[in-house]
Amino acid sequence: MTTKYHTRKPLLVSVSGLDIELDLDVTYSVSRYRAATLTQPEEPRSVEVENIRTFRDKVEIVIPGWLDDAISESDGFKSSLLEDAADKDAAAAEDAAEAKREREWEDQLPW
Repeated sequence: MTTKYHTRKPLLVSVSGLDIELDLDVTYSVSRYRAATLTQPEEPRSVEVENIRTFRDKVEIVIPGWLDDAISESDGFKSSLLEDAADKDAAAAEDAAEAKREREWEDQLPW
């Protein structure tokens, strides 16, 4: 089972001494961790980049395929996406817990 996420990330590209700052609009999926069983090995969480849109100064630009591949296959980039997904999951769990506490509190009101 996978969960789909969306994030925006900055990226600094250095080419021939020129630094170019890009903004990445990323859609990605994260597979859930699966513990080892008697018949199956452990499967750690993994990330698959589905789409990257690239912007410079809020204008969408097309980057070469090799650069798109280099970004989406980078272990560091994938690690940052896994951290982003974990942060979003934690925030969603906290929001759900807060909403549950509010509903329970409202149910206890006398009116």
